[in-house]
Amino acid sequence: MKDIGFNAYRFSISWPRILPNLKGGVNPEGIQYYNNLIDELISNGLQPFVTLFHWDLPQALEDEYGGFLSPKIV
Repeated sequence: MKDIGFNAYRFSISWPRILPNLKGGVNPEGIQYYNNLIDELISNGLQPFVTLFHWDLPQALEDEYGGFLSPKIV
């Protein structure tokens, strides 16, 4: 990306990568993945633009509430 002249990169954070289940808390490997990505972008002069992928739902929330059909989710 740097070599072709990009100065920014937009990516989405995946909920399931960060919160794979309801009771296990935050996934440290998921946090590390995004920290590494952001650090690498910055070290190459690229501005990270982070979004939350809003159609992605942890499986535990899908199982417990029925996903986006539930008013508790929406």
